[in-house]
Amino acid sequence: MGARSVPLSTRVRFSVAVALLPLVVLTACVGVDPASTPADRAAPPTPVAPSAASSGPASSIAPAADVTRPAGSPRACDLLTAADVASATGAPVSAGEGTESARRSVCAFTASRPGGPGVTLGVEPAERFDAKADASRRSVGVPGESVDGLGARAVFFYSDADLPEGVGGVLVRSGTSTLDVTLQGLGDRDRTRQAAVAVATTALAGL
Repeated sequence: MGARSVPLSTRVRFSVAVALLPLVVLTACVGVDPASTPADRAAPPTPVAPSAASSGPASSIAPAADVTRPAGSPRACDLLTAADVASATGAPVSAGEGTESARRSVCAFTASRPGGPGVTLGVEPAERFDAKADASRRSVGVPGESVDGLGARAVFFYSDADLPEGVGGVLVRSGTSTLDVTLQGLGDRDRTRQAAVAVATTALAGL
């Protein structure tokens, strides 16, 4: 069955409603920071639940309001191109649109033809991994799947319960960064995992 292409703005609004993307992840964990920018509140990263090893003392989890990106941190759109996304998903996408804030960099790629996938890459400081993972577990209620060989820690999440075309991605901690990849529209769990891992692997190579 062919997957429907859903505009990015629609995907963001819908994901908030079904608790699948990071706006819910962040607000469920720490609330919306009144000083945050619209980019912080609207940018769509990957919802991912942690493996058992990712849980730890509460003091090790850094709320979004307490974390900012160091000077010189990589921008998401510098780590990934439309050609990279097309290679990973097997479908063409538009050039990435970047959004920057004090603590998060986002690059969003939308389908360039009907039925194509949409992909978003987010970059935050490494300290954000546990908070994002734990909030996803509580919000979605489904444990993520560990991904071996990807960064220091990585987890995959997928669901087609609310979106028939499927939505999923990976959350990765590597070095001083946490990367989240959200992918919608491939219509298959295994294809989504393979493509999300490929996108994350390319982005990690640029860190």
